[in-house]
This record gives sequence, C-alpha cells and structure tokens, in this order.
Amino acid sequence: MADSRTTAERKPTAAPPAATATPSATKVETESTGDFNAAGDMSANAVIGTKIRNENKDTVGSVQDLYLDSQGAIKTVVVSVGGVLGVGAKDVAIKWSDLKQSRDGKSVVLITSLSKDELKALPDYADERRRPAAPSQAVAPK
Repeated sequence: MADSRTTAERKPTAAPPAATATPSATKVETESTGDFNAAGDMSANAVIGTKIRNENKDTVGSVQDLYLDSQGAIKTVVVSVGGVLGVGAKDVAIKWSDLKQSRDGKSVVLITSLSKDELKALPDYADERRRPAAPSQAVAPK
C-alpha cells in the first residue's frame, strides 16, 4: 500500500551520528620531527651513530658515545676513526664544543674542522674508559 501523505508531510529521517561528524574535527594530525622534538632539541639516539663530516662534507668518523658533565651537558664525544667497516678503527675523544651542530631537514648534521688524519693522530680513548681493577679477594691456595 502506498504512503498517502504528501512529500511535505513526510519527516526526513536523521542521518546516523557517525555520518554527521567530520573526521578532521575529531582527529589531530601530527608529523614526525625526526631527530628533534617539537621544541627543536636533539635526541641523543640521533647523535650516537651519526657520521661526522669535515668542511668539505667528507666523512671523517662517526659518534660512538657521549659523556656528560655533572650538569648534564655533553662534554666529550667519542668518535670512531679509520678502519674499514669498523675493522682497524680506533675511538678518540673530542670536545662537543669542537663540533658544529645543524639540521638537514629532520636529521642531525655534525661538522668538525679536524681532518681524518688529525682525528687518527689523537690518543686512543680506550685507556680513558678503563679504571684500575679492584684488588683480588681470592686467597691463594695452601
């Protein structure tokens, strides 16, 4: 049986609530800041492993470790230099202040005025990482 009401008398049906909400009003879009947070601070994870380049953009080493002073500022950067694929490389220490830090888009860029040969000539930092061993507590057999 046909509906005898005219078009004006029919009430429109309401759309389901999900259909009326706009997606952009309920979802906030975010974008990765890469090696930096929203305030522009560098991530330590981004620094460790970063290649260090000279003024000519040649790679002269890579960051292996960072040492902080008692106030939490980076003081020493341990740099791996020389070798092929890590074989024959040695770790040397340079001051954080001897590096220029910048950004390449979302990535950290570290530049030094030291050449690869100058870095290789620095003393091996392995000795600085060691401390005297504690005296043995073992008793000699009788």
